Amino acid sequence: MPAQITRYAYDEAEPYGPEQVRQAYVQAGDVIGLVVQSRKGTAAAVPFQQTVTLQSELLA
Repeated sequence: MPAQITRYAYDEAEPYGPEQVRQAYVQAGDVIGLVVQSRKGTAAAVPFQQTVTLQSELLA
């Protein structure tokens, strides 16, 4: 039976400094993973969401 995955994603509110930070917490059972992505300028939402999805699949 696959583990149920819970995701909580956050991105830094404007105004942010020279780089933007996005983070997500991924939980499967009693295991919690943290995904952090930062980029000079803005950290695009789609690549971040893809990274979180792929890490969730690895955790399950």
